[in-house]
Amino acid sequence: MEHYTRSLPYELELTSRVLHEVAKCFFERNNYPVSQDEFIILDCLYMYPDIIQIELAKLILKGRAHTGKFLKSLEEKKLIERTPAKQGSKIVMKISVTPKGHEIYETISKSLDEHIQESNSDYEIEKVREVIDMLRVIREKAVEKYSIKFE
Repeated sequence: MEHYTRSLPYELELTSRVLHEVAKCFFERNNYPVSQDEFIILDCLYMYPDIIQIELAKLILKGRAHTGKFLKSLEEKKLIERTPAKQGSKIVMKISVTPKGHEIYETISKSLDEHIQESNSDYEIEKVREVIDMLRVIREKAVEKYSIKFE
């Protein structure tokens, strides 16, 4: 019998906690005007410019209301704008990054990329990509198998 504290789920949990703290410290140390969660949302808006709040919430594994709080904060900081738009027969809020949001995103993204490259310098880049791909598969299968929803 294997001890839980030597299992893959436990190691992933510990690693996730540590890396979350590393990223949180990175944002705090650099005094950025956005939090790690807000930056993640900006990054997703770059990757998926037509995404709406409910889809964004699913993508970042947060509840819709929680995601709405981050969007409201970004809007108050004038980094995004939300405007009503028609999607099929529904009216949804289209989210767009403002020029100020683009500037902040680019600044943080460049610095974060350098930080990640420095952090990964001890590892082969191909191995890192393999781990990322495997973690994505593990997460997606767990979400599907156990019908996990973040609402």
